[in-house]
Amino acid sequence: MFEIKDASGGYDRTTIIKNINFTIKEGERVALLGRNGVGKTTLLKYIMQQLNLFSGTIRMNGKDLGVDPTARAKNSIAYVPQGRFVFEKLTVKENIAVVAYANNFDANEAIDFAFEIFPILKAHQNRNAGALSGGQQQIVSISRALAVKPKILLLDEPSEGIQPSIIHDIAEALNKLSNTKSMALIIAEQNLDFCMSIAQKAFIMGQGTILKELSKEELNSDKQIIKELLGV
Repeated sequence: MFEIKDASGGYDRTTIIKNINFTIKEGERVALLGRNGVGKTTLLKYIMQQLNLFSGTIRMNGKDLGVDPTARAKNSIAYVPQGRFVFEKLTVKENIAVVAYANNFDANEAIDFAFEIFPILKAHQNRNAGALSGGQQQIVSISRALAVKPKILLLDEPSEGIQPSIIHDIAEALNKLSNTKSMALIIAEQNLDFCMSIAQKAFIMGQGTILKELSKEELNSDKQIIKELLGV
């Protein structure tokens, strides 16, 4: 179980998120929704300890993770940031291997697992990641995160700028991983259709905090809620 309590944080002297509390169960899939600028990315960076303003606690299975960023990977939390940020001059295999090796996981095992989840990567395994399409780079970025065998995976705008066929492949893979590996997901995303193809519930953010928690059924059945809270 993953728990955030009294989370507040931001950058320099500016507080972006404040007084956030939630719990996510093992294998639970959560969409983090809201208009641009409400703090979705900041909340993910808070979880990964990438802010210089930080208060509150994060617990994984009852253990306080403290403020050490390296404790995230060691405690089975992985992050796929917006914009992908692959190592452009390394091959696909090397991108995955270096993350596994840096966190004391078996690199060959991580590569084999990535090819099993995303077969498209195998044909490109020896190509530099910078030469791939945006969708293929996103798959590499997700595969790198999976190299640490996460129990909770954070994704920031994973469908941004990606062709529909690869968005579908990513959604299928994430659902499979959640179901077979009991991997929890937090997905910050503007693409509501993509989110709802994966998430079981949604946290609606506004003004740096969580305004509502809604089930997938509530979001799908009440379009007025979507219009009012998300502006879509």
